[in-house]
Amino acid sequence: MDIKYSKDLLDRAIKDYSPYAIVMMLSGGDDSLTSYEVLNEIGVKPDFVIHGITGTGLKETTEFVVQHVEKRGDKLIFANAGDAYEKYVLRKGFFGVGSRAHSFAYHLLKSTHFNRAVSENIRQRKRGRNVLFINGARRKESNRRKKTMINPVKKDGPNIWVNIINEATKKDTLNYLEGNSICRNPVSVKMCKSGECMCGTMQSNEMRVEAGHISPVWKNWIDSLEKEVLKKHPWKWGAKIPNTFSMEKKGQLNLFRPMCVDCG
Repeated sequence: MDIKYSKDLLDRAIKDYSPYAIVMMLSGGDDSLTSYEVLNEIGVKPDFVIHGITGTGLKETTEFVVQHVEKRGDKLIFANAGDAYEKYVLRKGFFGVGSRAHSFAYHLLKSTHFNRAVSENIRQRKRGRNVLFINGARRKESNRRKKTMINPVKKDGPNIWVNIINEATKKDTLNYLEGNSICRNPVSVKMCKSGECMCGTMQSNEMRVEAGHISPVWKNWIDSLEKEVLKKHPWKWGAKIPNTFSMEKKGQLNLFRPMCVDCG
């Protein structure tokens, strides 16, 4: 792990944007956990840590995040979607699969509640306050990201996103966590995903089975919900929406998705 790269990148972002607050986005996966620990190593204490509760994830991941943040003594706030997922799928069916479906799920379950949490807890509804967000995004994670994440710093209005481990590989993150004796999220160890979001748009049936083994409570919940949804809408969690029931909306694919774009 190139700590100097991370420090220089963050120092430059702070100098360029003079943020009102520095916020760590912690999903509970290996990448965001690595970023959180690197942030600690370079001596920067975040003003807040944000964890998303999508209403579809495994409670074990949220429990891990809460415990880890408490150990660090940082202030944790939640971007909580509540029962938005259940209400939506019972009314209109599961989201389907693929980029468009995921963009819609991201908007409904993450960005809306993230923006509200930031406004209420950090900006306190005041304009003109730049907030710098640290996340675990890595350019080498996928071919798409190799093209879209050449620049590790992105400004979206008053939100500045800084990928302090942008050039790291997955092996780099795992070696860093192991080398520093940092306890990983057991869900991430078993699934290679944080388990924060299991909306079905980017997860396979194999992942669903794995998640069910890890969390019987989650399995019972999604099985019961699916049974109710199927009474009105004839497609399952993680399945493509039949053309006759297509609910794609124009513009979904182009939603800006700085957080956890792969539900990882």
